Amino acid sequence: MDAQLAWLNATLAAQPERPTIIMMHHPPFATGITYMDNYSLDDAAAFAEVVRRHPQIERILCGHLHRAIDRHFGGTVAGTAPSTAHQIRINLVPGARISFNFEPPSYQLHIWQDGSLVTHTALFGEWLEPLV
Repeated sequence: MDAQLAWLNATLAAQPERPTIIMMHHPPFATGITYMDNYSLDDAAAFAEVVRRHPQIERILCGHLHRAIDRHFGGTVAGTAPSTAHQIRINLVPGARISFNFEPPSYQLHIWQDGSLVTHTALFGEWLEPLV
């Protein structure tokens, strides 16, 4: 992990003015969903320190959780995307078993606009007639 963090730090330091998005599978933060948090990033505190050194990091985008979850992390915003299949049931009871909900499949669309990242979370398909 030290070599990976050193590489990330050096890569970010090489272009400090370039807006940057870090994309990773496992989120670097706890969500309160115990089963999924058991598979968290090793040494998230060291990763947060590297991120904190580089204010050009606009966002950290993650998967794994099958839910849209956002959190302040390392001086920026880190978030997870919903799933294009099933979603993880929200159960914040410590130690709760994991279960799935067959909520509508969703996705996130990220747009760079006016010097900042704008994120839209949307459902696949049409669910109701639009109100005009």
